[in-house]
Amino acid sequence: MMREGVIVIVDLGHENCQMIKEDVESMGVKAVICNHDADQAQLEALGEIKGFILNGGPCKKVNGFRVDASEAIYDNKIPTYSVDHAGLKGVDLYAWPVDIAERREKIRGFLTRSCNLEV
Repeated sequence: MMREGVIVIVDLGHENCQMIKEDVESMGVKAVICNHDADQAQLEALGEIKGFILNGGPCKKVNGFRVDASEAIYDNKIPTYSVDHAGLKGVDLYAWPVDIAERREKIRGFLTRSCNLEV
């Protein structure tokens, strides 16, 4: 059973957003992937957002410019976990751990400590 609310994985150039989505959902929490430039209306359509994962990676530049999250994503008090992305809310990890258990433990920590979800 999925818990109330949603974790939004913001695609900022990581080739494995789907993998992170599956990690979150394996803990019983709904997750969606959204584009980095999502506006407020697009975010509101996702439901009650419990947290953002800013998922940077090797493809974080487009036409030579660094991709960043939209103002709508930054302009809130929703817990944000940033991976391989130096943005307005800082960087939590510089890369996802390769080990699945370790990666999922990082996600679990964010969901429980920052988002106050029981997983």
